[in-house]
Amino acid sequence: MADKKKIQVDARRCRDCQTCALACSLHHEGECNLGLARLVINKDMARYEFDIVICKHCDEPDCMLGCPSDAMVLDDRGIVIILDDECNRCGSCAVSCPHDAIFYYEAQDRYLKCDLCAGREAGPLCVELCPVGALTLVDAEELVEVEV
Repeated sequence: MADKKKIQVDARRCRDCQTCALACSLHHEGECNLGLARLVINKDMARYEFDIVICKHCDEPDCMLGCPSDAMVLDDRGIVIILDDECNRCGSCAVSCPHDAIFYYEAQDRYLKCDLCAGREAGPLCVELCPVGALTLVDAEELVEVEV
């Protein structure tokens, strides 16, 4: 397995441009649709603060342990991915995720989570296109939780 990578989030830099979410949905689904993104930006406009909710790619993923249908598996990078064909849509993965980083997309009756843009050699598109550097890709052991 290659060195595990994670997305470093510095929400203090975020300006809510939604580039990350739109790029995510375009890469995965072929359309710019915030509801199809594998991340969400929560907003506190009174304080002009943002919280970027995205999979933390846990070393011991609760979402995978919570899945009764074995629809969540580790890929060759050590990242949990959802096998849509195996998923029974029970939602246990989303309930089990301590980071609220698994999203149900009702229109397609399926769950979505970040897979670090599996198959994209250049890495996650959200990281590449974030104009303010709120998202960066780091080695797992370098990840630092940045407080807002």
